[in-house]
Amino acid sequence: MTALGQFLRARRERVDPTTLGLRTVGPRRTPGLRREEVASLAGISVEYLVRLERGRDRNPSAAVVASLADVLGLDDAEREHLAALADVRIDVDFADHEVVEPIRVLMAQWQQPAIVMNRFMDLLAINDAGAALHQAIGTVPGDNMLRKLFLDSHAPSIYPDYELLAAETVANLRSLTGADIDHPRLRDLVGELSLHSPLFAEIWARNEVQVKSSGAKRIVLADVGVVELRWDTLEVAGARGQRVVVYQPVEGTGSAEKLARLDAAARVGVVGS
Repeated sequence: MTALGQFLRARRERVDPTTLGLRTVGPRRTPGLRREEVASLAGISVEYLVRLERGRDRNPSAAVVASLADVLGLDDAEREHLAALADVRIDVDFADHEVVEPIRVLMAQWQQPAIVMNRFMDLLAINDAGAALHQAIGTVPGDNMLRKLFLDSHAPSIYPDYELLAAETVANLRSLTGADIDHPRLRDLVGELSLHSPLFAEIWARNEVQVKSSGAKRIVLADVGVVELRWDTLEVAGARGQRVVVYQPVEGTGSAEKLARLDAAARVGVVGS
């Protein structure tokens, strides 16, 4: 039996038939769903399910895998695992908007600016230091970082390395969204940016992909001048598609002192007033 077959059988045996509205008459020799019940609910033949479980067929279609995942009540992690075992891609609902409370609590304890973004670069959450920095830039929770970068007329003057940053950001977007190139959210975002930003359209057409988990950027802020930051990203294990970005001032640039001034000004309501 293959790993795919073992996984299907194990998940089949853990499902309570009554949760799917199936009547159970008398004792069952094995727990969970019978093969014929799974096959019927998934819209496949019993013989085909037997071949999958016994490893005689190792290449089910994406539609079959998605149907089996639905019948077996798999969560997002299990669906992805099943798809990986079958070497197909199926849709998985990413946690693109809700930031779990433990992450908010953890970020609140950090002195460094920190934010949470989803794979479409929507700004979902922010700590106090991060709020001071991004408020000075003109970005608040709910904004899309790509829109701010390409559609805000002030962006080129805020970022001295603007064109390099723009190219890296678009290439990173491709890596974050992966194979979900036809996702409606991504299509709408790319369409809007391509229509209103020739630079974005030109960069997107390059089809460049770049995985960026860390880097550096310079930001020109009206109140304090140039701030040089290093940033690092952390995947949020409990919320697929989200990542925490933590900013650290580059030593020897005076950026730490400038961030402290921004934070102090924000606390008394000066920044952005």
